[in-house]
Amino acid sequence: MTATQDALDALNPAQRHAVTVRGGPLLILAGPGSGKTRVIAHRIAYLVRTLAVPPWRILAVTFTNKAAREMRERVERLLEEDARAITLGTFHGICARMLRRDGQQIGIPSGFVIYDRDDQLSLVRRIEKELHVDSKRFAPGAVLSAISAAKNHRLDAAGYAGAVGSYFEEVVARVFEQYDHALTESAAVDFDDLLGRTLELFQRAPAVCDRYAERYLHLLIDEFQDTNVVQYELARALTSKHGNITAVGDPDQSIYSWRAADVRNLAHFRSDFPGTEVVLLEQNYRSSARILRVADAVIRRAEGRPEKQLWTANADGERVVEHSARSGEEEAMYIASEVQRLTRGGRAPADCAVMYRTNAQSRALEEAFLYLGIPYRLVGGTRFYDRREVRDLLAYLRLVQNEMDSVAFQRIVNVPPRGIGDRTLEHVLAVAAETGLAPLAVAAKLARGDAALPALPALRADSRLALDGFVRLVDSLRERRERFSVADLLDEILRDVGYRQYLQDSDEAHATTRWENVEELLEVARQYQDLEGSRSLASFLEEVALVADVDDPAVATPNAVTLTTLHAAKGLEFPVVFMPGLEEGLLPHVRSLDDPQQLEEERRIAYVGMTRAKERLYLLHAGSRFYQGMQRRSIRSRFLRDVPSAELTASGTGAATAGAVPLSARERRAAIAGRQVRDVPSEPAFAAGERVEHAQFGRGVVVSCTLVPGDQQVTVAFEAAGVRKLLLSFAPLKAERRPEPTRAAVPDDHEPPEDEAGAG
Repeated sequence: MTATQDALDALNPAQRHAVTVRGGPLLILAGPGSGKTRVIAHRIAYLVRTLAVPPWRILAVTFTNKAAREMRERVERLLEEDARAITLGTFHGICARMLRRDGQQIGIPSGFVIYDRDDQLSLVRRIEKELHVDSKRFAPGAVLSAISAAKNHRLDAAGYAGAVGSYFEEVVARVFEQYDHALTESAAVDFDDLLGRTLELFQRAPAVCDRYAERYLHLLIDEFQDTNVVQYELARALTSKHGNITAVGDPDQSIYSWRAADVRNLAHFRSDFPGTEVVLLEQNYRSSARILRVADAVIRRAEGRPEKQLWTANADGERVVEHSARSGEEEAMYIASEVQRLTRGGRAPADCAVMYRTNAQSRALEEAFLYLGIPYRLVGGTRFYDRREVRDLLAYLRLVQNEMDSVAFQRIVNVPPRGIGDRTLEHVLAVAAETGLAPLAVAAKLARGDAALPALPALRADSRLALDGFVRLVDSLRERRERFSVADLLDEILRDVGYRQYLQDSDEAHATTRWENVEELLEVARQYQDLEGSRSLASFLEEVALVADVDDPAVATPNAVTLTTLHAAKGLEFPVVFMPGLEEGLLPHVRSLDDPQQLEEERRIAYVGMTRAKERLYLLHAGSRFYQGMQRRSIRSRFLRDVPSAELTASGTGAATAGAVPLSARERRAAIAGRQVRDVPSEPAFAAGERVEHAQFGRGVVVSCTLVPGDQQVTVAFEAAGVRKLLLSFAPLKAERRPEPTRAAVPDDHEPPEDEAGAG
């Protein structure tokens, strides 16, 4: 028996059918936990090994770099060396490579930079200031979202301006025009442009489109329900020569309409690709039977969904718990206490996840987890690549790569401080706007006192000298760009600008942690050592720009509970899942209540959350909740009312049996605010130099411990987390456990009593 046949025999009948379709349009409707990644990987292997399709003629598309890495690992296990020739990546990453190669045909330079959301927001803020737009009334984020939505519906600035119907849209149109102009002037594109400009390339240069369509004989797309209009048209263009497309998706998991994802693409697929073969993957390998029955009770009421029934051979397992709390704070304490009970019973914290509808819900959860000393990781907190020191250094690298990059220039022209103030920067930008020159070029001319520049108020001599120093620094780094790898170039930047000392001077309390982030960036950069000079830099910057939130490797905390929104939980799975806030106005969200389509998406969001659970599922709601600035009464979600009562069990023993009774809201707030319920000691609980332990930050040494009103503030230098200032009532801080003293040892009389060391 061949290895290929062995691999096929390991699949269930539906999976085997999906893998062995020989060609043409194939639509695989894959329920959660049904093994779709496995099916795609085996289908690629089948095309290569059985149908003799050359690996370089296969294009596989995923939606995150993380998913792409997992897919490539699976394919490599099946195809070994042949897997390297397959083109596999995200839509954005693949389009970026196409634009690097062929974008010049529509005016995009090969060295373009990619602006992420932070860069885009900086640019919109600058444009609003130039246009005298009130950024409080017209929030940059809202304006940017409108521009993004327009691009995803294939509207350019002129097309958008021709269809305005409100004053807000009129303001967006004015910003849109300047925004696109600024991108062009900076030789930059945003994420939407990576897709839209590639489609434009295919339409304006048919020969380029034909070349890619002829090269890739098979196109496979994962998470097809998350495609937008532009991605769908790209798929049609790439299969225009042969029609060999495999689309894998699940309409029940379409939850990204706010990102312009269009679930209707699954319905359009059958009509746009005649002769489509449809395969249903309905066997779930992830969840217990009880969890699936509860999730099915919610999703089966969705309008217009395909007829499919998720099932599992897994056992019934634990009952699904419904817990009703009096308040959002009490709900959070119940979750933390239940996690504590489960971990005492042998569960690891990393087995547990809390999934909520809005980011605001994390506040009470974080407080409860900190209070009980339970380690957690917050998905959606400050991402590694969004941290100040990381963005500073990336801006240096971007300006070295592309001297036209105005956003990078603005960020680092005075970082570290070199005497270039806001007025000087405004002067440079005003000249750049009037002349069409890049800010770096303007800075060079101003430093030389170029008489040909517009007649603006003259700069002071010290400002010209500071600009000259910055220009010389960038020019020197640009000269070294061809000779140095990106890691070596980063070392040069750190040395030339004295960045470590700058961190120490500007943020002494967090300098150690920030420098650790710099070292982590250097470690990432070293992965590009095998590329030469500018190729190393260009590849590094492109990969960093294309990293998504869920791909960020630096946010993880070992063995910690995951706190995440339901949207960010897509693609994840955990043995234990808590879903708080199952209330009308929260899940479903208040914005969806008057919109049937949005209400259906809220139903799918609930379904996605439920199907992340493998063994235990907790569905929670509160009688009242502090939300949008006030305490509000809550009503149990309609999605819970859809579940037969026989499938749910009310909680009542969890936290109590563990001896960890949830605090009342008053007690919790008092403790967290520092107004401790018990008496505060009159003497500091810790002395400088004392070794301590924290449940989340690990081991450290006390720098100082001072009494503050109603509390004690402890400054600790942690081995892994740097210097932190903690309130003792809020921090689970304890004296480090020492070995029992031997006869030769002298007991340490200074160690604080257990009740003081563990005051929070």
